Amino acid sequence: MAPRSMEIVEYDPGTGVPLRLDGHYERDEAGQAAYFRELLEIFDSEGVDSTFAYLFALDDFPHRPGGDPRDDLDLASPGIVKVLEGRTGDTYPGLPWEPKAAFAAIADHYARRLPAG
Repeated sequence: MAPRSMEIVEYDPGTGVPLRLDGHYERDEAGQAAYFRELLEIFDSEGVDSTFAYLFALDDFPHRPGGDPRDDLDLASPGIVKVLEGRTGDTYPGLPWEPKAAFAAIADHYARRLPAG
């Protein structure tokens, strides 16, 4: 669903605010991370110097675990971090998000490219 992820969201007809997902979907962070790793390897093999991840965070699509899965708007977000609602994260204390597996995949890729030392 990644290219069309915004299409699985029900929006408030008056305000356009995202409300919930239109069905039940499975989280696939490993798939998102694998996709980024594959693209970065292809770009490296073709001599691309740098790339840009499409989206870091989608603030209107918070991660809402533990309740109705349709309320977890992060499942529709192509962002590489989960936006938290009313709290801050553990990985980077004080910030209102937690990294997804794709965040780590991108960070690991570029960390390997740094000169040793």
